[in-house]
Amino acid sequence: MDDGVVGDWLAGGKHNGTVPALRAMFNDAASAKAGRVVRHNPFARLGISKGPGRRHEQPPSEKQVWKLIRCARELASPSFAAWLQVAAFTGLRPGELDALRRANVDLGRSRILVVEQFNAKTRTFTPPKNGLTREAPLTVPAREAIAALPIEGAFCFAPIRGEHWTASARAYHWKAVRGAAGWTGSLYLATRHFAGWYMVNVLDLPSEDVAIALGHTDGGELVRRLYGHRDHERALDRVTVAYEQTASFSQPRLW
Repeated sequence: MDDGVVGDWLAGGKHNGTVPALRAMFNDAASAKAGRVVRHNPFARLGISKGPGRRHEQPPSEKQVWKLIRCARELASPSFAAWLQVAAFTGLRPGELDALRRANVDLGRSRILVVEQFNAKTRTFTPPKNGLTREAPLTVPAREAIAALPIEGAFCFAPIRGEHWTASARAYHWKAVRGAAGWTGSLYLATRHFAGWYMVNVLDLPSEDVAIALGHTDGGELVRRLYGHRDHERALDRVTVAYEQTASFSQPRLW
């Protein structure tokens, strides 16, 4: 495997997304533990831009999210509609909601204890991302969604067949719901991404608080860079209102 082969593989940019996995594979092959199968990693330090990722993707509006939830009630099941509502108004990750047990919902303190997730790849319960348990806010829309469900089994959300939701079980219902609602974005964008946007733009919460709610440990940097999506219209309105609410100006008026 030489630079010429790598160049042919990456020509046109269609295979750029494979570089991280290939780089890791060759790093393993070059390690002492692997017996140094190769001496050089041809996929290292290629200088390929990662691209904007989801940074410029806009989540649905609050109106669109409620339309998705209504469609879920009509086309899917109360359990999936509740799952969707809690996801959108807490920001919990899909796997965390799939694994959420009623015992970990503290109605008295308005908290959700996130202690595990259902891993779609291994189909097992594993610790949450980064291995850190945490508390998440049980918001009013989330509380109402959970309270409306009948108490059946240990898990908060369950399909007709099965103890809890999984990514594969949700896929069919999500496809039907977003089609009926006219939403073309991803489930992640309509739930966790929307939650971050809503907390920042509608609730006007500090990025640091939103980061804690979403389970980030970077002090709000990812919220500001990815989830925040400061809405330009709302920002301009806030500035305008701030001036309108100012009783006096430091500069004398000339008219």
